Amino acid sequence: MLAMIAIGLAEGVPPQVPLRAPDGPVVALWQKTPNPNKPYIAQLFAPGEKPVPLLEDSPADHFHHHALMFALNVDDTDFWSEKDIKNPGRQEVVASVVTASGDGCDQKLRWLATDGTPLLDESRRVRVRVEGKGVDAVHWLDWEATLTPAAGREAVRLWGPGFYGLGMRFLPAWANQGEFIWADPTTSPAVCSQRVTTGDWCAVRNTIEGRPVTVLMIAHAANPRPGEWFTMSKGFCYLSATLNLEKNPFSLAKGQRWTLRYSLAVLSTPADHARLAEIVAAFKSKNS
Repeated sequence: MLAMIAIGLAEGVPPQVPLRAPDGPVVALWQKTPNPNKPYIAQLFAPGEKPVPLLEDSPADHFHHHALMFALNVDDTDFWSEKDIKNPGRQEVVASVVTASGDGCDQKLRWLATDGTPLLDESRRVRVRVEGKGVDAVHWLDWEATLTPAAGREAVRLWGPGFYGLGMRFLPAWANQGEFIWADPTTSPAVCSQRVTTGDWCAVRNTIEGRPVTVLMIAHAANPRPGEWFTMSKGFCYLSATLNLEKNPFSLAKGQRWTLRYSLAVLSTPADHARLAEIVAAFKSKNS
């Protein structure tokens, strides 16, 4: 078991903490305190001698888009949007820890209604790692969250539009350029308007600073619902792992847990469907 170091919110730790692979490069930046209403992964970097940032935080057109973030509606509270609405929620940090090697973070979060009423408790775990070296390396980020109703709640209703979930907003260079690749091999890669599909994985690729970059997102087989993906690259580029909560909301009862796991892989080498399917197959073999 990795040794852990607790970080108190009053210890003056910078709000964004670099997460690096053991003896390796920085893979991500962690926004450990709510900014303004939730913590999140503030940046992902593509492999290479010069790390390339991929994500955008709080753009002018959608200020509530925070790089790689997780949010849903809980009962009558909206945890995705933040301003200009009557019912914004807040993911309050109860506890935060980072690994001794700096390759991950764990948080206890309490999802609070607009009036401060606790609705949902979350245990979140993030780890980063690197496979390979240099531009041939693959940066991995493993993300896990376990949701339970807050104390005193008999049940909570999880729901929201078709893009709510674990979503990431890409930098402007990806707008109208990001080409999505889906798990279904009969679906051609495409720059697309809003689309929701199902499958074990989804990816988006682009050419950034003259080199190919691909971000692959994998839904773990043990998730309570099959992988579902919101994809959009016209106007701006967005990829979200969703849970079909718009058409099929879920009532999470007292004593019940919902554990969600996703893994992201970032490549700086050419990647077509065959290459991505190979990476997913190897991942499943190691994680079965």
